[in-house]
Amino acid sequence: MFKPKFCPNIECSNHVYPGSTRRNWFSKDGFYHTKAFGKVQRFRCKHCKQRFSEQTFSLNYHVKKKICYRSILDGLISSSSISDISRKEGVSRHTIINRERRMAIQAIAVHSKLLSNISLQEPIVCDGFQSLVTNFYFPNNINIAIGKSSQFFYCMNYAQIKRAGKLTWKQKIKKKQNEEKHYIDPHEIETSFSLLIDSIVNIPVIHASSTFSLYTDKKKEYGLAIRKNRILQLYKDSNRFEHIQISSKEPRTVNNPLFAVNYMDRQFRKDLAEHTVKSICFGRNVNNQMERLAIYRFYHNCLKKFRVRGNTYLTHSEVAGISENTRKESIRMFFHERLFISQVRPIETDLKILGRNYSTPLINDREDNVKKTKRIA
Repeated sequence: MFKPKFCPNIECSNHVYPGSTRRNWFSKDGFYHTKAFGKVQRFRCKHCKQRFSEQTFSLNYHVKKKICYRSILDGLISSSSISDISRKEGVSRHTIINRERRMAIQAIAVHSKLLSNISLQEPIVCDGFQSLVTNFYFPNNINIAIGKSSQFFYCMNYAQIKRAGKLTWKQKIKKKQNEEKHYIDPHEIETSFSLLIDSIVNIPVIHASSTFSLYTDKKKEYGLAIRKNRILQLYKDSNRFEHIQISSKEPRTVNNPLFAVNYMDRQFRKDLAEHTVKSICFGRNVNNQMERLAIYRFYHNCLKKFRVRGNTYLTHSEVAGISENTRKESIRMFFHERLFISQVRPIETDLKILGRNYSTPLINDREDNVKKTKRIA
């Protein structure tokens, strides 16, 4: 028989797992019937009087049709577009985007739990991954932070950049018209990388380590952001931090110190339809694009083998020092239990994804093709 673990109302004192101290904090409050799930038990919190049901704690809350989340994930990581997945599942594109939104919240909550269980103190490798959104006149730079030895995907952040390269006079006119409609900050890469660093230094295992090494290429924005970061400068003054810059022109082999981010670049290009080189499929909304990356991060860390070839069955999370039981429990929660963000502590870059705080070129925030998620946490 289902028993709720806590009250879903974040302002209620019973919200933080009251089961161990208050056994009778809720009461049953009848049933209701749905076509999708049949008879559903309803409850009421004795403190705040809020009513909720079994479905409140299910990943299928407020839905009219069941869809297999594993099937959506499999489509996402096998270079299928939203339209492809929607045709396969027999639903609309907006329904798939809605389910991906739920999965992104799940992925961010699981990732927060994983970060608190990492034990491997390894150098972090950072670089920018270039893709595009809306059209070819709006390329972007997605900064990623990867573990040097484990290839564990720690965090990512988004920066809008201007289109570069050789252009015809017609393309130059079109570029100028687009940039007049959507302002692009010339310091966007430095600003976004600063936020990425803030997230990295707050990771428990990095914060508690005696020394910390950060590998990047020689892009000047990275050096500026690091020099302006107060915490890293304090680490550097006490000989706890080292910034190592590697030329991006070095051969992209396993022996390259930037191999971890080069490896992730290849995985993005191979697995995600919107990042495939010369693809007609591209992201149309920045927030949706970052949510899909959050889902892919969960897949990469918890489901994908560390090395596809060979006898190892370890995943990237296990190589990073996370136990097998913790990894399996994270997978179970991701697919079968609705996670509340208020029960965890997401890093800064993930909070920006949760709040859908990125601006999409040529699309007004009020005309976003998907409404912003109402955050319970």
